[in-house]
Amino acid sequence: MQKESSKVTYVPAPPPGILKKPELYALSIGQVIGAGVITLVGPAMALTGYSAWLAYGAAIIWGFLMIMPVVWVTSTLRLGGGYYSMLAGLANEKAAGMYAVAFLWQTMSISLFGVSLGVYANSLWPQLNPRIVGIVFLTLFYVINLGGVDIMAKAQKIMTWTLIAVLLMFIFVGMTKLETPVLQISSPDFIRHGGKGFIAAIALFVYSTNGYSLTMNYGRDAHNAKRDIPWAILMSVPTLVILYCGVAIVAGGILPLEIVENQPLTLVARTALSPILFVVFMVGGPIMALMTTMNSSLAYNCVPIAQACTDGWLPKSLAKKNKRGSYYRILTIVYLIGLIPLLLNFSVTTITNNIMLINSSLSFLYAFAYYQLPKRYPEAWKKSRLHMPDKLYYVMVTVSVIAYTCVFVNSCLTLTPLITIANLIIIGGCFAFGFIRSKSPYVHIESSVWDD
Repeated sequence: MQKESSKVTYVPAPPPGILKKPELYALSIGQVIGAGVITLVGPAMALTGYSAWLAYGAAIIWGFLMIMPVVWVTSTLRLGGGYYSMLAGLANEKAAGMYAVAFLWQTMSISLFGVSLGVYANSLWPQLNPRIVGIVFLTLFYVINLGGVDIMAKAQKIMTWTLIAVLLMFIFVGMTKLETPVLQISSPDFIRHGGKGFIAAIALFVYSTNGYSLTMNYGRDAHNAKRDIPWAILMSVPTLVILYCGVAIVAGGILPLEIVENQPLTLVARTALSPILFVVFMVGGPIMALMTTMNSSLAYNCVPIAQACTDGWLPKSLAKKNKRGSYYRILTIVYLIGLIPLLLNFSVTTITNNIMLINSSLSFLYAFAYYQLPKRYPEAWKKSRLHMPDKLYYVMVTVSVIAYTCVFVNSCLTLTPLITIANLIIIGGCFAFGFIRSKSPYVHIESSVWDD
């Protein structure tokens, strides 16, 4: 157990929660699989040719390397507020404060799922207004999350199993109709633009490969957090290899490369599937992927914000729960933040650009916390199910930092100078807030990191 300080009070761990392995796995998979699996394969094939499926596999490994220390942190400690609690417990209160305010900007990503969901629904049923569809589904999952974590998790399981089944259906049917040399490494179109194009395809894919790390936010609600959360994270990796690589093989294996490059997966799906199965694919594939991500995002966004409110970074009154155990005030704020871009008709690109660099920047705060684990909680670290020699652990964290740095540099290179400067100003403001607010007498950390 870590010692108390003038700014930190130890709070006993809450009783075990209700989320077990099936629920955590569903939340993990539902969070990571979004519309990227449908929209990114075509652009990736334009970059690297038929080897897009291999690039996806490499991106999954890269994505895991980025978040790999999370597995060891969550096998050692139970975190009540996800990344926020990790920073408060392993780094310091200033880092936690920086994250608390920066995280509010990330909640805008929920609108991205609403916008994308509306676009896909409109492509299937043109009479539907994409913006209205996004608003309706965002409101639906807001209501579901008001019902508490048990209702949210039950809905997530149903949607995630449906998503996995539909993607497997697409893979199995498509594999029987392969016509192109998508698996022939010797083909001149396998890596058509050399190593540079292959690496560019990996960078394109990597953003859609590691969202499962956010499963760490459910430490308070997990039945056996230090066992089941690492398990759910690790099981997500082979699941993604099967689904992502399988989908990419089919995407490049049915129609000629010049037809499918830069095109969404729906083009191949129309060719490979019967009209009925195509509708099933559209509803159970891209639309369901966005629904699972939207549902879990509303849930996990509330967790660190609630802990930040409890600790005094934000108004404590916001962390009040309803009778179902939902942080209804925070949930409402997150819902409204996600609703504003939909009402203002922001594009997917505008939303993505405004959160990409902030997300990458926070990774350096995470890295600082990862390095502290063996020193801050030595006894818990020794008892961890996944304990390894300290030197090996530090090597693993360093690999994670390198992987994150590559993503950060790529983010800077792909954004316009204006957006980059705006993001850096926001990040600087968040850091300043952490330093200034940490001196306030209203900030007092109630430990949400438990090693027992």
